[in-house]
Amino acid sequence: MACLSTLKTRLHKLRRLSPNERRLLLRAFLLLPLIHFALLLLGYSRLWGVMEKLIPYKPIDISLSDIEILERARESARIVSIAAQHGLYKATCLRRSLLVWWFLRREGLQGRICFGVRMCDRKLEAHAWVEYKGMVVNDSLQVHERYTALREVLPPTCSGL
Repeated sequence: MACLSTLKTRLHKLRRLSPNERRLLLRAFLLLPLIHFALLLLGYSRLWGVMEKLIPYKPIDISLSDIEILERARESARIVSIAAQHGLYKATCLRRSLLVWWFLRREGLQGRICFGVRMCDRKLEAHAWVEYKGMVVNDSLQVHERYTALREVLPPTCSGL
């Protein structure tokens, strides 16, 4: 009986999404596992390059303010988070961030994937998130307090790695 109640709640939440949000959610459900396997096969730098070539950055001429654009970006990130939590594949922060970055790029927004590290119980932990004009898109605003940000990791051709 509890499963039926959970299913009804999820269907109700799904119906509350706009048609665009439902399409984005479906894409996220399909693309997160694809990004996972592509990351395993290609590694970060090559996958980033492939994704960049698939959607070349073309800034949009939009009359929205940076705050309105940031809200749109965070809405895309929320949909990716839903797909990561409730899909068949539970995506890590890097996979979610790659997909959020790519969705923003499709909308003509230049996001940036950021990486950070911290020590927790004598273990080094790493984390990835997306920023738009220095504002965190797919994580809490306190991510900079929890993780020490590393410089942006770019493909080898751009950063000389």
